This record gives sequence, C-alpha cells and structure tokens, in this order.
Amino acid sequence: MKAFRSRTFRLGPYTITTTIDRIIVLNVGGGGVRSYIFRKNPFVGMRRRTLAAIFVSPMVVGALVFALFSVRPMGGEDVNDEEKKNLLLLSSRTDFSAPAEEKTLQIRTHLVKNGETLGKIAREYGVSMDTICGSNRLTSYDIIPTGTLLKIPSRDGILHTMKKGQDIHAVAAYYRIPLSKIMAENRIRNYDFIPDGVSVFIPDAKPMDLVPGFIWPTAGRMLTCGYGWRNDPLTSERDFHKGLDIRANYEWVKATKYGKVTYAGWLGGYGLAVLIAHPGGYKSLYGHLSRITVREGQYVKQGQVIARSGNTGRSTGPHLHFELIRSGAHLNPRGYLK
Repeated sequence: MKAFRSRTFRLGPYTITTTIDRIIVLNVGGGGVRSYIFRKNPFVGMRRRTLAAIFVSPMVVGALVFALFSVRPMGGEDVNDEEKKNLLLLSSRTDFSAPAEEKTLQIRTHLVKNGETLGKIAREYGVSMDTICGSNRLTSYDIIPTGTLLKIPSRDGILHTMKKGQDIHAVAAYYRIPLSKIMAENRIRNYDFIPDGVSVFIPDAKPMDLVPGFIWPTAGRMLTCGYGWRNDPLTSERDFHKGLDIRANYEWVKATKYGKVTYAGWLGGYGLAVLIAHPGGYKSLYGHLSRITVREGQYVKQGQVIARSGNTGRSTGPHLHFELIRSGAHLNPRGYLK
C-alpha cells in the first residue's frame, strides 16, 4: 500500500495541511496564529486530481469556511512547534511584500540620550546611519554627544541646507540624484531661486564627506618619511619625496575624501596603488598596498575602506605612501589633513 504523504493547500488567509489522520488549518491573522484540527481525514486515499476538484468546488469551500468559523480552536498541545513553524513558512500571510512608500515625507526630531548610539537610533526610526549622519552634518559615525537634537527623515536620503548662491542643479549633480526626483519630493515653487537656509530633501543620497577637507587615510599618524628633500633609502641619492610615508603595518586604508577611483592596480615602484579624483581638481594617491578593495570607476565616500597597506613595489617595509595633488601640482598633505 502506497504511503499517504502530507499535502498543503492555500485558501485565502488559510493554510490547510492534510496528513494521514487529520486536517490542520492555520489562520495567520493580525491577532496572532490560530490553528484548527479535524481529527479524521476524509481525503485519505483520494487522487491528487480528485482532491484538487474538491478544493476548488464552491460548495466544499463554503462548507469548509463555515466549519472553520464554527469549530473551537484547539489548544497549543494539538500542534507542535515544528508543525506550526512549517505552516507559518507556507502561509501566504508570511510571504514577502515590498514596503509601501509613504506619500508624505516626515521629518522627526530626536534628542540623543546618554549611551545611545547612531546604530540604535537608526534602527529605531527605520533609516540608515548615512541618512542621519548626512542630514545632521555629524562628523563621526561612532560618537554622538548627549543632548544633540537630530532631524531624521522618514525615509533614506539627506536633508541638504541650501547655502547662499547655491544652485539646485549643482546640488543634484553633487549627490548624483536626478533633479526630477528631488522635485517630486519637495514642494518648492521656484527651483531657480531657493533662499539660503532652506532644507531640501535629497532622496537616496548619501553623505560624501563627514568633515570638510581631508582626513588621515590610516588610523595611525606616525611618519617614517615626510614631504620634501631627503636621501633615498635604497640609493642614498638626494631626491624630492612628493608625499608622506605613514607607518601602517598591513592596516586598512581609507579614502581621504569623497571621490571617484580612477586607477586601481600595479604602478611600478609604487606597487599596488589606488588613485582617487576629488571635486575641485584634487587627487590622492595611495601606494605600496597589499590589497585593493575598490575598482576603477567606483565612487567612494570619505572614510570608506579602499585598501590594505603593505610592502609592494620599491619599498623597505610595510607602510602607506600617500600623495595629494591639485591641478597637477603636488601639495604637502600635512597642511590639508584633518
């Protein structure tokens, strides 16, 4: 005799499972999970087509629904945890559905309490840490002073405060968000004239720079060689060192400022290297790397990990060679790093 396998059917809000000796019906509603048990299974031995015909029959469906509402729900002892879990997984009520977009943007305020972290606040309001950081011009993802009043949009994006003489087209280009998308989110009558101090919501934007200027690309700030004239450590010849050698023993390297990765690969004596182009004609170079974690053409934000320091190329030991260039001229990074 062929064994009777359990079968599962969906009927609106109900998930129906037939076993050898009973029918289990699960209703996943707003008030919780309700289970119904029919001790004898009249469908045992029936063929699949016959079962399908029965379940699609309007009369049988009506009778089954009537029975569901007239039978008393059984206690938890009738359905074990494993059965309930499987029924939940199969229920259409637990299927994925995309969140509905809010019709109106809301700006909430939050007063930071003692011990609160940015991650905890972001989870509480259902937005990303980038959204809170960018909307409030925070200079750190880790430290938020107690008593700080935060403005938090109801969905991901950035609240951008317009500066004197700033053009909305330039703002859209900076964040790389279509102007039409910005216009759809903000009720502004004249986009050619937006007074300074007005907050404009930039949907899906992320903060490019946490702090003005450039940040140190490594956690440590110990220099093994500065910017300027020196004796080459390999040839002892006098030459001009166009960057900083920062002591970094196979450590993570971060982007000094928002920009676009324009080169990532082998660069002769500099070994593995990354070159990032920044707005305003600036470029930064990171050399002697042991590993690169970005690709050419990728946009990176300030503080984003781009590589790991190393000892590749013409090098006497693990460190980071860092250069800063503007309009083709090398700069002393010490005067620019925050």
